[in-house]
Amino acid sequence: VVSWKKADSSFVLFGGFAMLFATMILAIWFHTHMVRVAKLNQLRSEAEAEKSKHARMQVAKERHMNEFISHEVRNPLSSAISALSFVSATVNDPTECKFENESTKTTLKYDLNVMDASLQFINELLRNMLDIHRSASKQIEIDLKPGDVLRDILDPVASILFMRTSVKVQVECNPRDLVVKTDRMRLKQIVLNLAANATKFVVKGFIRLRACVVDDGTVEINVEDSGPGIPLEKRHRLFAKFQESLDSLNQGTGIGLAVCKNLSELMGADIWLDENFDSGIEGCPGARFVIRLNQPVEELPQEEEVTLLNGGEMNGGAAAAAAAAVAESSAEEEMDMLPESLKILFVDDDTVLRKMFCRSIKRVAPQWNVQEASNGETALRLVEEQKFDLIFMDQYMASIEKQLLGTETVLAMRSRGVDSIICGLSANDMEAQFLEAGANAFMVSGSIPWFDAGWLVVSSCV
Repeated sequence: VVSWKKADSSFVLFGGFAMLFATMILAIWFHTHMVRVAKLNQLRSEAEAEKSKHARMQVAKERHMNEFISHEVRNPLSSAISALSFVSATVNDPTECKFENESTKTTLKYDLNVMDASLQFINELLRNMLDIHRSASKQIEIDLKPGDVLRDILDPVASILFMRTSVKVQVECNPRDLVVKTDRMRLKQIVLNLAANATKFVVKGFIRLRACVVDDGTVEINVEDSGPGIPLEKRHRLFAKFQESLDSLNQGTGIGLAVCKNLSELMGADIWLDENFDSGIEGCPGARFVIRLNQPVEELPQEEEVTLLNGGEMNGGAAAAAAAAVAESSAEEEMDMLPESLKILFVDDDTVLRKMFCRSIKRVAPQWNVQEASNGETALRLVEEQKFDLIFMDQYMASIEKQLLGTETVLAMRSRGVDSIICGLSANDMEAQFLEAGANAFMVSGSIPWFDAGWLVVSSCV
């Protein structure tokens, strides 16, 4: 019995020591593990902090580079483009510049075109570089407003293409007065990027800008061409950043389509390549890019609604003076002074004000022919095709790239022999600049009282 008790005591003592030893080992392991976890968490936190710091430094570096490009590079580039436009206008004016022979003039015009194409290419490259970073980081603000698809989007892009390529540019919009809520400047940028890509590849055939309303009631824009098409092996990375060039000559920078994709997503639109498109021209399968805006057709407000939206006074754009002036006609004796027929061109980038101007003119003089343009390039193309009696010209028109100011457009018109009566419009006092450029009259928008269309037109004609 004594031996069993001793054995039990020894067993209990041994078990107690074993449990104590195991507990100590477990405590040491747990402490070591916790120290290791804490160290790993510390290292992970330091790595995340370093990564975040590096990301902030990279963002700051990119922002600094973007600001440098935007200010230090694009500003002098814009000045060079503007100066070149004045030189080109002078060369095309026979009264300002005379040459000994036609060959010298032809050579000089060719050199000016080369300079202009090179500057525009650099400007487009810089703009795409800025926009691809800004759009990817959601820094671009999208401003959705009613826009006339034909006159605000397709016609301005077509006007730029007419100056860049000899390929036939077709514009189709059904219905013609198609209005949709969109960011007009960014949508123009998307369409221009796609169409400008097409000019690099199309040798014969066409570049077509088409807009329509699809089955679900939303608006869709197609950019089609009769180029060589896009190889199947390159389609899977079509919208990738810095993707390989789409042709065998490695033309382009590989960022234009990525910008289009990013901007489309910011606007809530979809963009894709139509895999089944065929241009119908033998040996030229072509390509079609589809932009589904996912926005229904908009109805423009009536004149009274526009007045209320502007606080009773339409002073939001250069066209406000004209639209306000034609909105209320009260002097019958002055209306008798108006000609029976008149052909008018109204140039302004504000869709609603353009529409209100045209409606108001049609109300007081339904027999008149009133046409619209949203930028200077489109206006120049129209005056080459038609003769207008009276032209209203806004000074500043928002654009995705440097385009003609109102005064520059007037100067270009006069250098091309356009003898229409031109009335400049601006929120700033730019009468001297417009008259020097060749305008016949000037009106300051926002400061003109509400009076009738007859006074506006007759006073412009004096």
